[in-house]
Amino acid sequence: METNALWSRRRFLGGVVATGAVLTSVAWSFAGEATAQPTPSSHSVRDTINGILAFVAPGNDPYSQHQGVSTEVPGGVTPGAAETLERTFDLAVPIPLIDMLGIAVTGSSAIAALVDLFAVTAGPASVAGPFASPFANLSHATKAHVFELLDTEPQFPGRPIEYAVNAIPTLAAFVAYSEVSSFDGELRELTGRPVGWELTGYEGVSDGWDEFQGYYGGVDRAEG
Repeated sequence: METNALWSRRRFLGGVVATGAVLTSVAWSFAGEATAQPTPSSHSVRDTINGILAFVAPGNDPYSQHQGVSTEVPGGVTPGAAETLERTFDLAVPIPLIDMLGIAVTGSSAIAALVDLFAVTAGPASVAGPFASPFANLSHATKAHVFELLDTEPQFPGRPIEYAVNAIPTLAAFVAYSEVSSFDGELRELTGRPVGWELTGYEGVSDGWDEFQGYYGGVDRAEG
C-alpha cells in the first residue's frame, strides 16, 4: 500500500501535468528544467482561497456544501474574508515560493498554485467541477489529505515553503474567526455582529467586569 512517505515520483508528475492544464499551459520536468510558468487566474485563486476558508470553518456557503461538510449558519466564507486572506498571503509570501517546482509566482497566487497542485495529486478528478480551483472541488476529507501531503512532502523541510505550508490553515483560521465580515475599512469600525463572534459565542466588547472596578474592600494601598 502506498503511504505518504513513499509518495511516488510518478504520482507527483501526474499531479503536475493535470494541474498545469488547469492553471495554464505548462511544461517542465521534476528536475527543475522549467519552460512555461503557470499563472493562476484571479478567479482560480479566489476559488482556492474560499475552498481553504470553507475547509477551516465550514458554513452555509456553496464551497462548504460542495465539500460535503457544511452548517446552517455562515462560516469562513463570508464577505471580505477571501480578499483579506489573499492580502495576507500577498504580504506573507513576497518571494517566489515554489520556483523549485517551476512555479515562479508569489503571494496568494503561489499559495493557490501549490494547494491546487497537491489537490490534483490527491484527487485527479478535481480538475473538473463547479469551481475553477481543483482544491475547491475536493471533498472535506480529501482536502485534509492535501494538507497531510503538504505537511509530509520530503522536499520542503528547511526551505521557506515549509513555513508557508504550516501557515496556510493557521492564517485562514485567523481570518475566519476575525471581525472582517462586519468591519468597515473606511470607517474603521464594526457595522454589525461579526460571524467570528457567532462561531465562538463571543459576547462582544465589555467595558469591564464589576469585580475589577475600584478596589477590593475599599483598600487602595498597602503599608509596608
